[in-house]
Amino acid sequence: MTVDVINPSAYAARTSPFPAARRALTLSLIASVLVPLTCLVVYGYLDYDRRLADINTRLLLLSRVAQEHALKMLDMNAALVARTMDLLGNKTRDEIRQREPQIHRRLETMVAGYPQIASLSVFGQAGDLIASSRYSPPPAAAIADRGGFHASSPWYPYPYISLPQYRRIDGETVLVSSVARASDGSWREGVISVALRRKYLIDFYAHIVGDKPGYIVSLYRREGAALLASSSPDALTGGLEHDGDFTQALRENVIYGGVVQNGSARGDNAQVSFRRVGEYPVYVACTFDFAELRNSWWRSMVMLAAITLIPGAALATWISVSLLRLRACEAGWSKPAGDLSGHVTGDASSPTQQEMKAQ
Repeated sequence: MTVDVINPSAYAARTSPFPAARRALTLSLIASVLVPLTCLVVYGYLDYDRRLADINTRLLLLSRVAQEHALKMLDMNAALVARTMDLLGNKTRDEIRQREPQIHRRLETMVAGYPQIASLSVFGQAGDLIASSRYSPPPAAAIADRGGFHASSPWYPYPYISLPQYRRIDGETVLVSSVARASDGSWREGVISVALRRKYLIDFYAHIVGDKPGYIVSLYRREGAALLASSSPDALTGGLEHDGDFTQALRENVIYGGVVQNGSARGDNAQVSFRRVGEYPVYVACTFDFAELRNSWWRSMVMLAAITLIPGAALATWISVSLLRLRACEAGWSKPAGDLSGHVTGDASSPTQQEMKAQ
């Protein structure tokens, strides 16, 4: 008689649910780690690009607003100078002195309502103040030793824009726009200047920047000299006067453009957008510090990582514990299968032993 012996271990292996459960838990563990990390990396990359695009858009907007404001301001200065030219005509220094009270009232009326204008002044051939919108009679002051007096020319179509100056009369810091006047086109009679309050312009640029950190709006002369910056009311530099690419673009009279400022001197790189103010020898520049971009992006990524990775880590821990429990259950499952194997082997050998005893 032939008895088919069943291998209980093989039977248990074929019917055990543990391998499938182990595979499912292992795949879940891998997914619980990789899926949040992948999503976080992809989101971080896209978010950084979005922030950079927003920065470029805002820089373009700020540069246009600053350009329009500066253009209106300089056009207004040109109109005031033209009206003063018409008022003075070919009058000599002595004639202006004789009519100083009337000229003062007219000049005062012209600048009324323009808070950015500190004064509208007329200087004689020797650089002495002979009429002013602010003082009557004018105090004893002279500008013959200042660059704007000699650099102004009646034949140059645009005014000379000075570097920041301290007014000797009251100590206020101003930017002076100067145009020379000539009696017959060949003889210099003096200079007409419009003094702009530097603090007013700084406050305006700070206002259009708002509470957005990292942005700076600056004003530069064509040769690259800084006039003012929204972030430095007491400093004379805007941060770009030593940047080679920027100053080269200004000297080449580029209408508008953008450069990346090398951060070797300031600690980090900066994105720069600049525009020429009409045909005037002045440029506005708007900059954004990449350090602020990285700091804000990193803070948002840390917060997002805490929101996504902590639950993912908790899920991965739970799956890991489940795998350990599954291993213990599988060990308990295998032990009864071993006992069953011994019983079946004993039962299968009993008929054989009985046949040997019968013989």
